[in-house]
Amino acid sequence: MSRTDARSRRLRRRSSRTVPATVVALVLLALGVLTAIAAIARLVTGSWDGRVTGVTGAVTGLTWGSTAVVAAAVVALLLGLVLLVAGLKPGAYRSAHLSGPSGAGIEQTDYVITNGAIARLAAGQADLVDGVDKVSASADGRRVHLRITTSSEQTTQIRDRVISGVTDALTATGLDPAPRVTAAVRTKEL
Repeated sequence: MSRTDARSRRLRRRSSRTVPATVVALVLLALGVLTAIAAIARLVTGSWDGRVTGVTGAVTGLTWGSTAVVAAAVVALLLGLVLLVAGLKPGAYRSAHLSGPSGAGIEQTDYVITNGAIARLAAGQADLVDGVDKVSASADGRRVHLRITTSSEQTTQIRDRVISGVTDALTATGLDPAPRVTAAVRTKEL
């Protein structure tokens, strides 16, 4: 992808923070449903359900300094802090920055490549190395990990050649910074 207009936003997107939002939404939904069920039961029967009066009776007997209230407050505080940090902390990048051509007459342009494309590029380059029978790759913003299967017993030499070849290929694409390449080689049983 590239974008050249002067008002462009950064093309490197971060993952959305859906987990904290989903947890909070489910908790609030459950509280709302339970409250609605209790209120409807109160309107239909004219009295509160036994489970509601049992809970309220148990809670009204507690003091602010009791162990149960302090423990509940600490748990709620910790859960709130965890959800707050998870909601405010930006997610990981889903793409990497590519350095584009520069020079006289060339506009400033941002180029990005997705982590999935980096993994496919690394797997394709690793597959070109002699001795590699099967390869799979995963990538994030800083690392590429390859899982290699070979029928050769020279796993160390194959791993070194794959890491060297993939590192050179990723550097040649202009990834800025080039990700660190690691590989795990497994010998296939014949």
